Amino acid sequence: MALEKLKIAIEENYPSFGRPMDVLFNPQQIQLSRAGGSILEGQLVGGDKPATLTIELFFDTTLSKFGSEDVQKYTKPIYNLTRKKGKLDRPPLCRLNWGKGYAWFLQGYLKQVTKTLTQFLEDGTPVRAKLNCTFEEWIPLEYQKKNQNPIDDPIRVVKRGETLSSIAAQEYNDPSLWRLIAEVNKIDNPRAIVPGQVLTVPPLRVNSTF
Repeated sequence: MALEKLKIAIEENYPSFGRPMDVLFNPQQIQLSRAGGSILEGQLVGGDKPATLTIELFFDTTLSKFGSEDVQKYTKPIYNLTRKKGKLDRPPLCRLNWGKGYAWFLQGYLKQVTKTLTQFLEDGTPVRAKLNCTFEEWIPLEYQKKNQNPIDDPIRVVKRGETLSSIAAQEYNDPSLWRLIAEVNKIDNPRAIVPGQVLTVPPLRVNSTF
């Protein structure tokens, strides 16, 4: 069985993302953190803050298959994710995934990156490096609105592990009504929804049959 690589998909024009790229070597660990709210005069304030993901990526081109290339050829695509991209006029969003399927465990942007070159050839060509990356979760405005007004807002952002049936169970108290959501969003394959996808959840019509 082939080794699954950590993948990073880069936004082209939200919600469209390019083909995910593999990192050169899988990280040894991934650190996720989230700050909670504060108690002020007995009330919880400042909750729902974005999560932060910290990861160290390793790069080494001294192996024969790389031919001791300049390692920055491989670090550059990630290092430049902090820069504005084309028509976006801002750094692109990223989706990180490790494993089969489309279970993105974070959607956000590269907030900070530190590149360290650790080995060089005699001519000064860098062949080994590491990137210390900090990604910050990006929460779509539609999702924020849904949290503020979960009953009246027809917008729903798919979370990891959710299905159309589970969404219908929460929205309509009846998982069998998933076809109503699929029909409005023109979804042919109910298994094809992915985390971060924005769905319209229509109000339940009286005497609807699906």
